Amino acid sequence: MRKRLAFALVMMVAASVAVADDLVLPIFALHWPGKSGNRWTSEIFLTNPGSRTVRFRGMTVLPGVVETSVPCLPPIPEYREVPPYTTVMLSAMDLFLALGCPDKVLGGLTFTTDGPARISSRIVNERGGTGTGGPLAGLGQDLPAFSGAELSLPGTVYQLPGLLWDPLRCARPPAFEVYLYLVNPSDTPTQVTLQQSRNGRPDKLVINGTPVDTPHTFTMQPQEWRQLRVEYGGALPAVCAGPMVVDLFFVAQGGVAVVGSVVDRSSQDPRTVLPVRTSD
Repeated sequence: MRKRLAFALVMMVAASVAVADDLVLPIFALHWPGKSGNRWTSEIFLTNPGSRTVRFRGMTVLPGVVETSVPCLPPIPEYREVPPYTTVMLSAMDLFLALGCPDKVLGGLTFTTDGPARISSRIVNERGGTGTGGPLAGLGQDLPAFSGAELSLPGTVYQLPGLLWDPLRCARPPAFEVYLYLVNPSDTPTQVTLQQSRNGRPDKLVINGTPVDTPHTFTMQPQEWRQLRVEYGGALPAVCAGPMVVDLFFVAQGGVAVVGSVVDRSSQDPRTVLPVRTSD
C-alpha cells in the first residue's frame, strides 16, 4: 500500500542549537533503494547541551514517499525527553517502528523542541543490510537540519559551492552525480530560482532529465519536499575530460531549506554541500 505522508511523530533532527524552534531536515530515508544496490537509511542523534531536560516533539514527515505493505501500530509517545548534558540515539529500528513499519521512506522532516538542542542526522548506505537497533555500519553522509533563522532569506542569493559535474566523460558512466534537496516548511507557496552565476547569466541545465534554461524558476508548494538531479545542459566541446568543479546559486522568495549532495559513483559515497549566503 502506497501512502503519501503527513505522519505526526515524536522525535527531532537538527544540526544547530535552537530554543523552542521549528527545525527542518532536508533529507530523511529508511531502506530507500538507490543505484548500484545502494540502500539508504537515516539515524538521528539528539543532544541536550543544557542544564534542564529538553522535550523533542512534533516530528512530521514532509511530502515525499512512504510505502508500507504490512503496517504496524506501535504506541507513539507525545514527546521524547533528553536529560541534561546527554545524547540519545534514535536508531533506524526506532524510526522504523515509529513510522508504522514502512518498507521504504524518502522525504524531509520538520521538528519542534521546547529548549536548546543540538541534533545531527546520518544517512548510511546499508548496501542491502537489514539494520539493527544499534548504530548503522557503512559509508554515510552527515546532514544538518535548519532552524528558522537558517532558512533562506527572501531575495538573498545563496551559493552551493564545490559541486562536481562530469559532462565531458564521453562514453564512460558519470564519476560524480549532483542532487539538490529542497523543503518549503511554511504554509504558503514560495518561488525558488536556480541559476549558474550570482548575477543570473543565461545558461542551460538538465534537471531530473529535462533540459531547462537558467535562471530557472519554480514554485515550492506549502510543506513540499523535492529532490532534483542536476547536470550541465549547455553546449560542450568535442573532447573527453574529467569532472569539473562548479558552483550553483539560488534565490528564494520565502524561507526554504536547501542542501546539495555530490555522490562519488566509484564508492557510492555522498558528500554534503551546504548553502553559503553571498555578499556584494
